[in-house]
Amino acid sequence: MKSIFIASVSPFSGKNLICLGLGLKFKKDGYKVGYFKPVGFSPALVEGVLTDEDAIFLSKSLQVDEPLQSICPVVITDDLIRRLMNGEELNIRQKTMTAFHHASQGKDIMIARGLGRLSGGTCLRFSELDFIIESGSKVIFTDKFQSYIDMLDGFLYASKMLGGQLLGVVCNLVPPAKMDYVREILVPFLKGNGITTLGIIQKDPILGAVPIREIVDILHGKILCCEDKADELIEHFMIGAMNVESALRYFRKVSNKAVITGGDRSDIQLAALETSTKCLILTGEMYPDASILVRAQEIGVPILVVRADTANTLEVCENLPGFVSLHSGSKIQRAAEVVAREIDFKTIYAQMGLSK
Repeated sequence: MKSIFIASVSPFSGKNLICLGLGLKFKKDGYKVGYFKPVGFSPALVEGVLTDEDAIFLSKSLQVDEPLQSICPVVITDDLIRRLMNGEELNIRQKTMTAFHHASQGKDIMIARGLGRLSGGTCLRFSELDFIIESGSKVIFTDKFQSYIDMLDGFLYASKMLGGQLLGVVCNLVPPAKMDYVREILVPFLKGNGITTLGIIQKDPILGAVPIREIVDILHGKILCCEDKADELIEHFMIGAMNVESALRYFRKVSNKAVITGGDRSDIQLAALETSTKCLILTGEMYPDASILVRAQEIGVPILVVRADTANTLEVCENLPGFVSLHSGSKIQRAAEVVAREIDFKTIYAQMGLSK
């Protein structure tokens, strides 16, 4: 059995994307794949079993048929932290490794997902680095390009700490304008420091898109109509605060968008509905005219009402793409396509001693 551990320098850097893409590719190539998350931070209760939301998603997506307590044996809760602070011996190391060995039975490849930093879990007396060493895992580090100095520092530190266990690194969420810079400057720099770049993943509009349902939850809003469209993906957010003629020209330039405007701007709302708009977000907890609601229902465009003002709503929405999940069918398919295309599986297979 071979084990690959996915780590990152900073949060929300694409660990789930890499886990999902690797797993689907390995399965397609005929390998029996398992999934493991030593520590979960998003508690969820499934049939009386405390587990982690990402563990549920990845195990279902990869069709891993193992008990959830074997897939994610430790979940951070207030109770666990209290017991830890009281000095209780939680036997995290033994619990983790027993679960890992159980989850690994009958598998060709195990994909393990970390919290991020190698020091993660130190307070539990069994860090990610401890797990990597004890499990004998090879490691892929990923990070977003947003702060590339931090990214480089993290990659270099990982190489120093892991030595030959570092399989390589992936630069994720790279803006199109920076792709050449990454290829021509950063990749040679990393190579000169003994680090293999396994992939460069450009920002992807579909992977960065936000399901309407998540927007509703995050904004604590209410859907007034077309709730059956709540899984539609929003790629862009636009604000409607101009005259109707300007708004029409502005809205026609962008598709797959949500338009954010005041609940009292019926003219802007109607203009948005005449273009490729996926949903309307009405601010100030103001409800639309009946004619707007009827028109939205006719063309299948959900209308959301939120309490926040337009400026604050826009700020929240513009920050969503870096933090959204992959929990939708279209994103799963897209993740598989992107990872299969952009990740150097030839090198991974060679370094792992696998054959295609």
